[in-house]
Amino acid sequence: MTEKHLSGKLHVCGASRFIGETHLPEHLLHIALVYSEYAHAEILSIDSGKAEVVEGFVCCLTSRDIPGENNIAHGNNDLQPLLPDVKVEYYGQPIGVIVAENKLSAEEAARNIQVEYKELEPVLTIEEAVLRGHFYIEPRKIECGNVEKGFADSDYSLSGEFETGAQEHLYLETQRCLAVPDDDGGVTLHSSTQSMSEVQTVAARILGLPTHKVSVDVKRLGGAFGGKEAQATIWASLAALAAFHTQKPVLLCLNRMEDFISTGKRHPFKNKYKIGFNADGKINVYQVELYSNGGAYTDLSIAILERALYHSDHAYYIPNAKFTGYPCRTNLPPNTAFRGFGAPQGIITTEFAIQRVADFLGLDAIEIRKKNCYITGQTTPYGMEVLEPVGREMFDELETLSDYHQLRHEVDTFNKTHKYNKQGIGVIPGKFGISFTAGFLNQGSVLIWIYTDGSISLSHGGIEMGQQVNTKIAQIAANVLGVSINRIRIESANTKRVGNTSPTAASTGSDINGYATLDAATRLKKRLSNQAVKYFLQHDSIVTFPDSVIFRDDKVYSDATKDNSCSFGELVSFAYFNFTDLGAHGYYFTPGITFDHKKGKGKPFYYFVFGASLSVMEIDLLTGEYNLKKVVIVHDASSPLNQEVDSGQIYGAFAQGYGLCTMEELPIDQKGRYLAVTPSTYKIPTISDIPDDFTLKQVTDRRSQASVMGSKAVGEPPLIYGLAPWLAIYDAVRSLNPESNQINLKFPATPEAVLTAVNKLRRNNDSY
Repeated sequence: MTEKHLSGKLHVCGASRFIGETHLPEHLLHIALVYSEYAHAEILSIDSGKAEVVEGFVCCLTSRDIPGENNIAHGNNDLQPLLPDVKVEYYGQPIGVIVAENKLSAEEAARNIQVEYKELEPVLTIEEAVLRGHFYIEPRKIECGNVEKGFADSDYSLSGEFETGAQEHLYLETQRCLAVPDDDGGVTLHSSTQSMSEVQTVAARILGLPTHKVSVDVKRLGGAFGGKEAQATIWASLAALAAFHTQKPVLLCLNRMEDFISTGKRHPFKNKYKIGFNADGKINVYQVELYSNGGAYTDLSIAILERALYHSDHAYYIPNAKFTGYPCRTNLPPNTAFRGFGAPQGIITTEFAIQRVADFLGLDAIEIRKKNCYITGQTTPYGMEVLEPVGREMFDELETLSDYHQLRHEVDTFNKTHKYNKQGIGVIPGKFGISFTAGFLNQGSVLIWIYTDGSISLSHGGIEMGQQVNTKIAQIAANVLGVSINRIRIESANTKRVGNTSPTAASTGSDINGYATLDAATRLKKRLSNQAVKYFLQHDSIVTFPDSVIFRDDKVYSDATKDNSCSFGELVSFAYFNFTDLGAHGYYFTPGITFDHKKGKGKPFYYFVFGASLSVMEIDLLTGEYNLKKVVIVHDASSPLNQEVDSGQIYGAFAQGYGLCTMEELPIDQKGRYLAVTPSTYKIPTISDIPDDFTLKQVTDRRSQASVMGSKAVGEPPLIYGLAPWLAIYDAVRSLNPESNQINLKFPATPEAVLTAVNKLRRNNDSY
């Protein structure tokens, strides 16, 4: 069912339109923001006198100018002001909105705003937050079996800590919004958001308007990766406030440094684990405490921590488990959703523990992993039965595809014959749960219109941000109606056409909106089939019942013999003149999702995506530099809607995971300021970092545990494959002293971190 990439030609030709680039309205005003200069401080005064004399200055808006409720939090767990009135909680927090006739004047006026503060001591780290008891909520827990007995019955146990850092989204299109006042007192927001209904609801709250007075329209995003799920809301609301007060169109567009400084990142975690196991490598018990750095406001931190807990078992059956999560509040920009949504932070801790078990027992890590993979009928620590677990199958395929045992021999031989370079192999499985863990979000709707010439307009609640949800949605409609994808126009996402939308997140965009599309298209097909019976009867053809009508290749056939047919357009025109409704609303909600957060039990996911990945890394012992030599991925695709699009998602997700675990660092200073705030100081993978020896196999055995038309989600699960290079670097460092249990390799494994780990091993081993 593979079709073309709907936006491919536009992207390649540079013709794709993004917010703030082309066709801007007349009399457009521009915004510059006044940002907090402290991570934690009281606001004593704000003086705009010197700004008001700047040519082109229009107004300065502060918290006093908010007509509605000064709260952009989307849940009941927190209060997050759009503009703080008493206290700032992170460096770079917006405290004033400067509106001017052009961008340069707005920026000059913003520099002239004088703010007097009383600085307070910030809390910046997880350790500080724990010491002061700064948590959003009481700890979340998931338990099964008897942990104490599990350790008592184990032959051995290992314990330790694992710490992960922040990660910047670095989407190509920075945060932005074009706000245009309507003639009825409302406002239309062209927002770069993954959550148009959240933007609509919050902006209406800020302006004190009913929700229907705020419209949100999103054509496409220039990337998001979770960074525009909740975090686009503040910028859209600031633009809405400015348009509301000036009654003119207003553009807010962050530059790259502003985006770096003022937006949340992937949550840093500090995890403490203990694992009990037998001499044969069978895991009896696993206990882990997860501490996340959520930043100044809750944002999505609680849900992210919960998903980290759900994935702490990863691909392994653990009969006795206790997972506890502590969401910590600090004075950093509120950390937020990022591809994987907490799962990578929980998974890599578990995988490191598994790796240590293999090293301790002197067994091959892939065998330890296979031995403990889920089998049919086993349940997760939170009580969900794992149906169709194919983890062991994925490993078997990976071993064959990579010629694993020969590869292991080659790497070991290389390490024996090279003094200043070492290689390592990292292997990691995949098991990723698909659904929003906030159950009410698992719903979506679409609107389809067929015009009298047979062309089709389709509006859905998903946001196109490069993942080609639009292509997949169009394919589903085209497949049901038997027409070419060229007949279908996917409209911009708009709250007037599709209301109460869920965020395009959690890898559910194609699942939820795809099923809703299937619903609407099937309704239309049924109506057209009824009209086809009448059409063919009028043309001396006999059709026994509507179900015998076939829609295929832009034609409609009376039955399977294809003796009688008409064009799709002819039938549509006939149906219209015979009073047929050619529009349909489709709706879908994911069945069976339920979870009791107090008990830590339930079914938070509709299905799982499985897979396995292998990476080979080579490190330079003199510089700490590394080189990714080989990648092999086996991915559980079931029956993909578009295999080429999915391949692109897998490659991209791997690269993003690779960056997370090897090179992407966000140090902060004692004032709570990020120090890497430009692409020149923040390193991400480039095409030169990806090896030519890259093998990807999508296993297309159709599963019963899957989504629309047998497909499986592909946005987030493959990011886990990108963690294998860290394990490969660890394996390479360990080759210096295989008996050592003190390999302190940081995450991410930057060249500095590699060199530090190598030098420590050398100091402890005279032979080097």
